[in-house]
Amino acid sequence: MGRRTAHDRTRLPNWQIAVYGSLALPLATIGLPLSIYLAPFYSGELGVPLAALGIAMIVARLSDVVTDPLIGMASDRWRTRFGRRRIWLPPGILVLTVSVWMLFNPSEGAGLWYFVIWISLVYLGFTLTQLPYNAWGGELSGDYHERTRIVSVRQAFGLTGLIAATLLPAAVLQQDGATAGDVLGALGVAMVVLLPLFGLLVLFLAPEPRIDVPDEDMPLAKGLRIAFANGPFRMIVAALFLGYVAETFRITITLFFARDAIGVQNIGLIYVAYFATGLLAVPVWAWLARRLGKHRALALALGLVLATNVAVVFLQHGQVLAFTIIFLLKGFCFGALELLPAALVADAVDVDTARSRARRQGLFFAVFTMVNKIGQAIGQGLSLILLGAIGYAAAGANPPQAVESMKLLYGLLPAALLAPAIVIMLRYRLDSARHGRIAAALARRDGLRATRTTAGRAGAAAGVNSEPNSEAVSGARAGADRAIADGRPAPP
Repeated sequence: MGRRTAHDRTRLPNWQIAVYGSLALPLATIGLPLSIYLAPFYSGELGVPLAALGIAMIVARLSDVVTDPLIGMASDRWRTRFGRRRIWLPPGILVLTVSVWMLFNPSEGAGLWYFVIWISLVYLGFTLTQLPYNAWGGELSGDYHERTRIVSVRQAFGLTGLIAATLLPAAVLQQDGATAGDVLGALGVAMVVLLPLFGLLVLFLAPEPRIDVPDEDMPLAKGLRIAFANGPFRMIVAALFLGYVAETFRITITLFFARDAIGVQNIGLIYVAYFATGLLAVPVWAWLARRLGKHRALALALGLVLATNVAVVFLQHGQVLAFTIIFLLKGFCFGALELLPAALVADAVDVDTARSRARRQGLFFAVFTMVNKIGQAIGQGLSLILLGAIGYAAAGANPPQAVESMKLLYGLLPAALLAPAIVIMLRYRLDSARHGRIAAALARRDGLRATRTTAGRAGAAAGVNSEPNSEAVSGARAGADRAIADGRPAPP
C-alpha cells in the first residue's frame, strides 16, 4: 500500500481513486429501493399501514445516534497492521449483505416487527461499512481540489449504481403482473453478488495513507462537543440536515406522486434518465466547485432543486413530459448534492486537526452521517405519516382531495426546508484560499514531525541528539494557529 500521509497534497493515480470509489456502486444501489420500493411493497402488498412504516423507520434510525459516533471514533483509534479503516469492511459488508437479503425477501407472514428488525440491521451494516469508508476517502489527500476529484470519482460510481438500481426495476416492471416485491427480490440477488465483489476489490487494492493514531480515549459526549464546536462543520451539518429531510421526504412519495398525480406508468424508466443526467453532470459540478467554491456551487444546486419542487405543484394529471423535464433538471443537481458535502466535511476536519493535532475524520464523518440519517428518517417517516393523515392509500383508488393534498406536500414542504439551507451555504467562509493556508501549515507540521522522527532514529544510532530544535517545531505550530485564525473557525 502507499506510504502517503493524510496531508499529502500530491495528485493520486487515477487507478487508485477508481479502486477506492468502486465500493460506492453497490452501496448506492441499496439506497434507492430503501427509499422508493420498500413502502409500496410492505404497505401495498404485505398490508403494513403507511403510518406504522413511517414510525418504524424513525425508530430504526434512532440507534444511529449512538452507533455512528461510537464506530466513527473507534475507527479513528483503531490500530492494525492492515490499516485503521479497511479492517471495518469485512464485518460491515457481511451484516449489510445478509440483512438486505432478508429485508428484500421477507418470509411468509412477515409484518411490522420483521420489517423493524431487518431494516435496523441494514442501517447497522451501512454504519459499519460506510463510515470508515467515507473517512478513508477524506484522508487520501489533503488538497482542497484533489478531494473534490476523489469524491467526484466515488460519486460517479455511486450514480452508476443508482442507474443500475433503476434499470433493473424498469426491466422487472415491464413484465406483466410485476410488483414492487419482484423488484426487491431481483435487487436482493444483485446485492449478494456485488457487495462482496467490490468489497474485496477495495479491501486488497485501495491505498490507505499512513496515520499517526493518537492514544485518545474519548467519551461520546466529548466527541460530539468537539464536532459541533467546529464552526464550518456545524454550518455544513445544519444545511445538509435540512436538505436531507426535504429530499428524502420528496423521494419517499415520488412513486405515489408520479403514479396518481401525474399518471406516469413506469417511474423506473424516468429514474434511469434522472440518474444518467446526474452522472453526466458530475464533471460540471466539479468544475463549478473549482470556479465558484464548493459551498457556492452547493448553494446553486439547492436553489435549482427548490425551483423544481415549486414547479411540480402546478402540474396536472397527464403532463408526463413536463414532469419528466422538471425531474431531469432535479437529476442534474443530484450529483452536486452527493458530491460536494463530503468534500466540504473533509476540509472542515482540517480545522480540528490544526488545533488538536489529532486525525478525527472518523468522528466527523460519523456525526455528519448520523445527522443526515436522522434527517432521512424524519423525511421518510414524516412523508408516510402525513400521507396517512390526509387519507391517502398506497393501494387502490384515492379521492381527488387526497391527491391534491399530496401534491402540495410533495412540492412546498421540501421547498420551505431548502430555503434556509441555501442561506447557510451562502454564509459559509472556509473557501479554497483559507483552506489552502491551513493545509499548508498542516503539511509543514507533518514534514517537521517526519524530520524529527528520522533524525531521532539516526541520532539514537549514533549516540547523539539529532532532533530539530524546539523553535522550529513551535514555529510550525504557530503557523498552523495563524492559519486557523485566518480561516475564522469557531473556538472549541
